[in-house]
Amino acid sequence: MQTTRQTGGRTGFGIFVGFLAGLLWFFLCFAALFNGVFFLLLLFLPAYALSGALLVWLFRLPPVHAAFSLVGSALPWAAWLWPATISSSGWLKSLVWPALIGAAFGMSLLGARIAASRRRRKPTQPDPALV
Repeated sequence: MQTTRQTGGRTGFGIFVGFLAGLLWFFLCFAALFNGVFFLLLLFLPAYALSGALLVWLFRLPPVHAAFSLVGSALPWAAWLWPATISSSGWLKSLVWPALIGAAFGMSLLGARIAASRRRRKPTQPDPALV
């Protein structure tokens, strides 16, 4: 039995590229937070949305797979950083790591869904009078 959803041969490569891009964005966010350059987060979080859109557009990944591939590389680091910063920064301030992962997932899913909806649109029919 064949499924109705067909994916290209580039799906595995697209997930790998998303994993590497997510790793890059997370470490840039990590450096911005630890160095106190918080305005860079205003650039890095939309980069997740752009990366999610590019994964859907170039590799034809489903939006949820694109979002998980971008955020999946950051989950082990956040699982280590969150409990480690509780003792030094306090419980409330240490919640920045799960919030960053949630915001990155939301932005990448938003960008991926926008790109998927644009890809699904049917092209408009040209006006026969103008052709």
